[in-house]
Amino acid sequence: MLLRAVRPGDAADRRRHGWSAEIERCYGHETDDGPMSQAQARTWLDACEAAQVDGHHWIVDVGGRAMGEAFLQRVDQTRDLRGSYAVGLFDPGMLGRGIGRDVTRTVLTHAFDTLGLHRVDLRVLEFNTRAIASYRSCGFVEEGRERESCRLDGRWYDDVMMSVLDREFRTVRGRVGT
Repeated sequence: MLLRAVRPGDAADRRRHGWSAEIERCYGHETDDGPMSQAQARTWLDACEAAQVDGHHWIVDVGGRAMGEAFLQRVDQTRDLRGSYAVGLFDPGMLGRGIGRDVTRTVLTHAFDTLGLHRVDLRVLEFNTRAIASYRSCGFVEEGRERESCRLDGRWYDDVMMSVLDREFRTVRGRVGT
């Protein structure tokens, strides 16, 4: 697994993966499994290129192919020393292999050691237990919930708000030897 800048060929990789109902549901979207159009892949690539201008957006590369993306948003390196984190893989076959956890550890190492942040937070839908377990293994703790913030399939779900502080991540990192 490698985190890198976006490349023009990544649009073809993104398109090859298409839309996964399982993955999109974890983002709060209702969609069917299906192909991604060339125009949609181009729009995705354009958004990635725009997002990486601030240097906090990466492509998750596995075996030379774009398999996902990770980013820090709303990074404040001057006053509150904080940022918000998100990660997503494109291929449901890649889930459950520890890739998201490895990406998260790499991004947190950058956030705390390179950017000097004090806090990184995220939001995750309550039913995404695999992601919540992964985040916990990286030191994130649940801070609260935004109740019934997402409606899917006619049902309301909470957003779980989690964060990790620099000292908490150092403790977890020391235990896993990364």
